[in-house]
Amino acid sequence: MALLPPAPLDTRWFFGPTEGWSLEPVARWLCADGGRMLQPVAFVEALVARLLEAGAPIDRLRIASRTLHPQLVSTGVAWQRGRPAESWTGEHGVEHTPAYVGSPMDHVYQHRTPLRRRLDAALDPGEHMVLHELQAEGLRDYIALPLHDAPESIDILTLATADARGFSDADLERFAALVRWIRPCYELISARDTTVGLLNTYVGRRVGERILRGQVRRGDGERIEAAFWYSDLRRFTELSEALPTDEVLLLLNEYFEQCAAAAAPRGGEILQFVGDAILMVFEIPAPEAAAQVCTAALDAGLEAFARVADINRRREAEGRPPIRFGLGLHRGTVVHANVGAPDRLSFNVVGPAVNMTARIQETTKQTGVPLLVSAEFASLVVHPLRSIGRHELRGIAKTVELYAVDTLPS
Repeated sequence: MALLPPAPLDTRWFFGPTEGWSLEPVARWLCADGGRMLQPVAFVEALVARLLEAGAPIDRLRIASRTLHPQLVSTGVAWQRGRPAESWTGEHGVEHTPAYVGSPMDHVYQHRTPLRRRLDAALDPGEHMVLHELQAEGLRDYIALPLHDAPESIDILTLATADARGFSDADLERFAALVRWIRPCYELISARDTTVGLLNTYVGRRVGERILRGQVRRGDGERIEAAFWYSDLRRFTELSEALPTDEVLLLLNEYFEQCAAAAAPRGGEILQFVGDAILMVFEIPAPEAAAQVCTAALDAGLEAFARVADINRRREAEGRPPIRFGLGLHRGTVVHANVGAPDRLSFNVVGPAVNMTARIQETTKQTGVPLLVSAEFASLVVHPLRSIGRHELRGIAKTVELYAVDTLPS
C-alpha cells in the first residue's frame, strides 16, 4: 500500500501572515528556550525583547493568572515601553471592585474570548476606567487574549500599541498564533507559581524549598541548630466550649497572625500549628550567628506580646475575651526530617530540644511568668534577664534553670 504524502504545513496557522514582521523567530525561541524559563518576570522580559526585535508594534504587554493562594486571587507581570517588567498581585476581593468589574480582564475571564478595543477615537464615558487610562497614556489599540480556557483557571495576555495605525489584521493574526506558542510555556510558570504558593502556605517556605529540591523520600533530613519557639494559648478549651465557632476561629487566627507577624521579619518560620500551640524555628546558619538569632527570637516574642496587648484593648472594647498565651524559648540542635507513613509524610523536627522548648512553655503556667527562656538561650541574648531558679520539667531528668524578662507589654 502506498503511503499518502504528508499534508503541507500550514505555516500561517503557526506563524501568521508572511508579509510584515515575522513571528517565526519568537516562536522558535519559545519552543527552544522559553519553556525552560520558570520565573515570570524573566520570561516576560525575554519575550518582549524578542517581539520588539522581530518588529512587533507593541508598547505595553501584560500577562495575568488566576491562582490558588490564601491571600491572592491573581498574579501577573506588566511591561511598558521604557520601563522594566515587574510582577504584580491582586488580593482576594479585588475581583469585586470597580477596578476589575467590567474591565477587559473581567470580560475575557467570563467569556473566554478575545476582546479588542481601538483607543484612537472617543470612548464612551461608561466604558471601563482601564480603557480611559490607556487612552490617556497615548495608546491607540488594545487587545486581550485568553492563553487557555481551563474551567478552573485562565491566563490572559494583553497587548497595546501607541502606533497611530493601531494593530493591523495581520498583527492580530500573528498575536493569535503567538498565544499558541506562549500557552505551554506559561502554563508551566503558572503551575510552578501555584505549587510554590501552596507549599509556602501549608508547609512553610523552608520546607517548600526542600521539597522542590527533591527531598521527598521518607527519611530525608538534616541536622540544624536553631532557636525554638513554642507558644500556647491559655484557657483555650474553656473558651472553645463557651464561644461560638466563628469567635473561636477569630481568636485563634488573631493570635496566630500576631505571632507570625512578629517572627517572620526576624527569620522565624512556623513549623507546625499544634492545636492552639505554635512551634517555630529560627535557624542558626553558623555558630557566630547564634547570639544574633537568639536575640531576634526574643525580640519577636516581646513584639508578639505587644501586638496581642494592642489586640486585647480592641477585643475588650468589643466585649470579647482577651488573648492570653505563654511562650518558651530554647536553643539546641535537632534533625529536621521527612517522617511518616509511606504515602503520608511530614517534615518534623526530631530531638530533645523541641521537647525542652515545649516543657519550658508549660512552666509558664505554673510560675505565672508568660515568657521563659532556657539558660542555653539566655547566655546569648543582649536583653537583661533574671533567673527564676531551677525547675523540674515534665519528662526532663534534671532540673533546669529558667530566665525571664523583667516586664512584658500589657
